Amino acid sequence: MMTLVVGEKEYKIKFGYNSFCDSDLLDRTADAMGIIGELQKASTDSESMAKVRKLFNLTRELLFEGMKKKNPVENISEVGNILDDYLEEDKENHGLIDIFSQLVMELMGEGFFGNLLEQSNKALTSLTKKSNKKKT
Repeated sequence: MMTLVVGEKEYKIKFGYNSFCDSDLLDRTADAMGIIGELQKASTDSESMAKVRKLFNLTRELLFEGMKKKNPVENISEVGNILDDYLEEDKENHGLIDIFSQLVMELMGEGFFGNLLEQSNKALTSLTKKSNKKKT
């Protein structure tokens, strides 16, 4: 579980199954991971701004979904206000790519996908052992 500290308040970020079953956030997150590299290749300023806007929107939506379980917020605009405070707090170390990267790491690492992968590995190991016992 990820913790986001804003001021003196801690927000626990935990992703759940419903977050991704009921939305296209997984697909959009995978797409957005490529946006960061594409920003340097964008041929026009308007093209760059469109990609940055997508990244802002996705970051806010991911944070909103991640907050639902442990610290529900009224609406997505409230998450935007929390992000404003976070980004304003330490401009050198808190940036859009920083928070997006943390959210992706939570999804991929010990968070949502990490738990799914660990559970499937255990299940496969168990099935393999049972299958090997039947053969002998």
